[in-house]
Amino acid sequence: MVYRQSNPALNPKYFQPGMGSERMSLEGTISKTLTMLGFVGITALIAYSICLQNPGYTGIFTIGGGLGGAVIAIAVFWIRPAQPQVLIGIYAILEGLFVGAFSFYVEYYYLGGSEGVVLQALVGTVAVFITMLTLYRMRIIQATQKLTLAVVSMVFAIMMIYMFNFILSFMGTSVPFLHSNGPIGIGISVVFTGVAALCLILDFSAIENGVKFGAPKNMEWYAAFGLLITLVWLYIEVLKLIAKINSRD
Repeated sequence: MVYRQSNPALNPKYFQPGMGSERMSLEGTISKTLTMLGFVGITALIAYSICLQNPGYTGIFTIGGGLGGAVIAIAVFWIRPAQPQVLIGIYAILEGLFVGAFSFYVEYYYLGGSEGVVLQALVGTVAVFITMLTLYRMRIIQATQKLTLAVVSMVFAIMMIYMFNFILSFMGTSVPFLHSNGPIGIGISVVFTGVAALCLILDFSAIENGVKFGAPKNMEWYAAFGLLITLVWLYIEVLKLIAKINSRD
């Protein structure tokens, strides 16, 4: 647990053995992760349905959910509450609004009503998750120091690109090729998706070590939170990649 972790929610220093009697377990982590994913899924479905009936809510949910989720995430990282489930639950709901509205935007605005893309992205995200989990469990890919440092560097670079693009959006422009459906734009999405997938390896490692070394029970919530952040990002990148490919048809 000496490696730097790209996901702030899964920083190894917080997964050290605790003083309490209860310890982090894999079953508890899985249960909490599924609960938070359920919150995201239900809220996303509601947001998508509302946008379908009234497209005017698309921008409100996308921006509000995205920025609101970012604020809550920063609060969780900064405060590190002993009982973080309420804040994490709010984060999951806000991310659900973002995911649902963004999915609607991609399907009905970027692709002009091409249905089925969201389902493809969901299947793709699950497939990537299972693949990375299998590779990790078989010890084919491990969170070595070199891999961790490489992934952390790439995540930081990607976040800077997205931040710069957000600033440019107020000027009516964007980072060249970032949203393009040409070979370069698709290549960028492939790289971003690959980095998000590699983040799962670091998350799996942090969780495994937390369970192995007897991290405090509340770290199950932080583990679920960290996985949720990665999975939402992975879904968004997979959705964008599939949308770019489909828009070339």
